[in-house]
Amino acid sequence: MTNWLIYGLAASIFWGTYAVVCKVVTSEKYLGLSSGQASLLMFGGITMVLLGYFLWQQKTMAPWLRSMGVLLLLLILGYVVYSLKNIGLQVSLSKVGLGFLQGILWAGGMVMAFLALKAGAEAAKLVPVYNTNTLIAVIIGLALLHEVPAPEQRIKVIIGAILIVAGGILCS
Repeated sequence: MTNWLIYGLAASIFWGTYAVVCKVVTSEKYLGLSSGQASLLMFGGITMVLLGYFLWQQKTMAPWLRSMGVLLLLLILGYVVYSLKNIGLQVSLSKVGLGFLQGILWAGGMVMAFLALKAGAEAAKLVPVYNTNTLIAVIIGLALLHEVPAPEQRIKVIIGAILIVAGGILCS
């Protein structure tokens, strides 16, 4: 299996899981955050991954500059939590943790897609592979959220899943 394919499948897993976490964060059945609150927390998670990854990659960066990057990251995360408390959200570890996890998963998927492209993936082959994230979301939704489709929809879900897998295999 080539490196780019591993990265593409990892991106699929990140993004498929991200979709389910978004459901948990925003659904009234679970945490019930507004889309604005969820977006702000997601921004914090994205910042953690992308700024953290950038700082980790900069081997020649001056230590004081790296420290400034870490400080900036902490300030952004503190601002996110402070802003949510300021607008009256009851901040809890589960809300902040799962809210940040949305962004961590999304940004993790982006980093994997970047790495796949850097490893030589052709976009026409990579995109169908990481778009199998739909299948990942369906499986996780069925397994963890117990989102079983109505009987008349089950065959459509099964056929759709088979087509997604077939398309990913054919394009890679």
